[in-house]
Amino acid sequence: MSNEALDRYLSGLVPQNRKVKRLARRLRWRPETAVERIKRALPAPVEQQIYLDVAADFGLLPESMAKLLRFFMGEEELDAEDMDFHSIGENLVASKFAEFAEFLRECLHLLKVVAQEYSSFSLTIEHAAVIVKHYGVDEPELLIEMIDGNLEELCELLGVSNERAYSQRMRLCIWIVVTKVIPANKAEGRPDILDISDILRSDSSRRRELRRLLLEEVPDYLSADSHELGTHPSLNLLKKTGII
Repeated sequence: MSNEALDRYLSGLVPQNRKVKRLARRLRWRPETAVERIKRALPAPVEQQIYLDVAADFGLLPESMAKLLRFFMGEEELDAEDMDFHSIGENLVASKFAEFAEFLRECLHLLKVVAQEYSSFSLTIEHAAVIVKHYGVDEPELLIEMIDGNLEELCELLGVSNERAYSQRMRLCIWIVVTKVIPANKAEGRPDILDISDILRSDSSRRRELRRLLLEEVPDYLSADSHELGTHPSLNLLKKTGII
């Protein structure tokens, strides 16, 4: 094998690739396991290489990278042409890869901020994507800060007991804002939330609707005791959405 061919081999998605080995050490996988997981989650070669370039530094799972890519790109996969810059106007150029790279950087930054400053709960990759997509790159963590600063009032509005653990209350309130309030605002042409008081000032019908949505998605969760919760059918939904 020539030196050029060897370089191509070692830079591909193979267990011998230095980036694959580094990622495997970070995630405590075998290199072969890392290759299998990456191929399954990210079939497109360009997306595989982008993942390898950033994953080891952040401990990002290939499945999480796939969620961010599909959220941003839809079913379209990044390819080599997306790496090129194209003119979009006078003195303006852009590329899909550059746009995704900025989105990815902000999502990872938001997850890092939450992990460092709010250690008692974690933000799901899907919620991070929605927040960054709607609030842009200018400090999307402000939404988390606003919810944290108004947590008791939000829980009262939603009918959530403030005696519940802080982590559960934060996850529930973030979940309702990200999955219900933001999409409803977009569908109805209302501006995105700039201040949690926008929700706290909701009229009675809006408050009832938010409570109904919460109870529909998480039936009996807030009133169930530990034994009931262990066998409750909503448990899988709670785990899936990252609430518990």
